[in-house]
Amino acid sequence: MGEVIATRLFGGELIKRSQSDVTEFITGRGIGYPATKRDIIRFATGKSVESDVLDLLKGIPEIEYNTPDEVTREIERLESQRTREYTRPEY
Repeated sequence: MGEVIATRLFGGELIKRSQSDVTEFITGRGIGYPATKRDIIRFATGKSVESDVLDLLKGIPEIEYNTPDEVTREIERLESQRTREYTRPEY
């Protein structure tokens, strides 16, 4: 499966996603990079992207991505930030 870049509770189930799980839906014939968030989501939707992966893609910033690796790195960064915020103790 590879290194987990995102873990989400989705539909009552804990789902872990690796870079390759996401890359499967954002690469292939029909999409060229650089690509915008809108381009990536449209392409992934056409490939019947799984709902939890689509949720991750919808969370990325509205910028132009030069490679699929940039997309997955951004997801990993956002998920790491979200996890830190979620687990931060309150005083």
